Amino acid sequence: MSIPATHSETSHPRFIDNARTLLRLAAPLIMGQIAVVGMTVTDIYMGGQVDADTLAALQLGGSVWSMINLMVIGIMIANSPIVGNFWGAGQPGKIRFQFQQVLWLALPLGVVVISAVLLGIHLVGQLDISANVYRITVGYLYPFLITGFMFPAFFAFRTTFEGIGDTRPVLVFNGAAFVLNGILDYALVFGKFGLPALGGIGAAWATVVVMTFLVTCMALYARHSATLESLNLYHKFAAPNLKAMADTLRLGIPIALNIAAEFSFLAVIPFMIAHLGSEMLAAHAIAINIDSLAFMVPLGIAQALTIKIAHAQGRGNPHEARMICLVGFKLVLILALMTSSLKVLLRNDIASLFSADPGVQIIAANLFLFAAMLGLVDCLQMACSGALRGYKDARIPLVIQVIAFWVIAFPIAYSIALTDFWGPPLGVYGFWIGTVIAASIAATCLIYRWNLVSKNEIRKLTQSLENAPA
Repeated sequence: MSIPATHSETSHPRFIDNARTLLRLAAPLIMGQIAVVGMTVTDIYMGGQVDADTLAALQLGGSVWSMINLMVIGIMIANSPIVGNFWGAGQPGKIRFQFQQVLWLALPLGVVVISAVLLGIHLVGQLDISANVYRITVGYLYPFLITGFMFPAFFAFRTTFEGIGDTRPVLVFNGAAFVLNGILDYALVFGKFGLPALGGIGAAWATVVVMTFLVTCMALYARHSATLESLNLYHKFAAPNLKAMADTLRLGIPIALNIAAEFSFLAVIPFMIAHLGSEMLAAHAIAINIDSLAFMVPLGIAQALTIKIAHAQGRGNPHEARMICLVGFKLVLILALMTSSLKVLLRNDIASLFSADPGVQIIAANLFLFAAMLGLVDCLQMACSGALRGYKDARIPLVIQVIAFWVIAFPIAYSIALTDFWGPPLGVYGFWIGTVIAASIAATCLIYRWNLVSKNEIRKLTQSLENAPA
């Protein structure tokens, strides 16, 4: 069933009004995410000022960590639409119970993260890299045993706040953490303010301090914020409830695998090209980290769509949910056009900022052209994924992402990058071409899926109203 299109719904002022509402929610999420990714970019920048080996090592270590933390983020993101539904339905007691259960869930997840970091350290030892790159990479990963244990708890707090539409702590605390991380990176990498010069490894110890700061701030905010006073989140703290945690995992694991399908594709590239040398790794590190910063714009809007749709669904208003999605899709495409243009125009300047090596600069500048193309299609598939999470639809999107990135695109990318099947191997460029292909397929299929799901929710509401007793 289609939504009847009235003039007021399709007029330009209507879009502007709705886009402004969505941006008010998304802006703190975007800035908060930029601050988080900015910490990694700061690590990469500091590493690039040391030497190419350090930059390559931090990219390898960062890839291991990103593959692990994305799984945690995906699982914990499930908490946001669950809380959002309860908030939209006006059920504060259920919000409090869900928050407490997801905090309990963070404990075993922290142990799993520690095990995954140790596995990553072992796998790095199997790569064909120099002894110096290996030493720095492993030294960089060990502090993440501490960071990783705290990471799920941080997202338990964060997704609860986001679920009720309170995005201020994401902006304020992540912004403060970004500044703190920059100061500590500078001090520990180069040995300033009386601290030891640890090189690239120092950046990981800075992250430990920053994560401790973030978890502490989130916990105190949950206890003392006037916004959350009515929820009384710590009141009568419930014992672990396996059913509630299983419900979160049932939604969260497909979301985690969905996110990981794309991001692990990008994260695995350094391992595929490690044997090609530090220049190739360093250039990819620059391009992917700057691209990750730009990607925070559609990701923030996708998170806002998840929240707004969860609220609308909780109120039993699927018409509003679909309208919000249409506004979000238009908005995210407009912003993607802007960020992709900046990638092209500033590609040489950014490359030279992060590395003084001419070889690294040339490769990185070329990769920004692929990053610009990727941004135009990736924004739509990310926005659709966020919208579908609001509908609690995660399994079919997971299948779409896996097929697009791994069944179709990865064999193409591998053959272009590292074999002569299509001609001379293109190295890292081949993997970026494959990423553009994958994102294009995923975006097309996810838009189709969203259209079916959103119309089906409207159809169910219509049928329930028709069958209701007069």
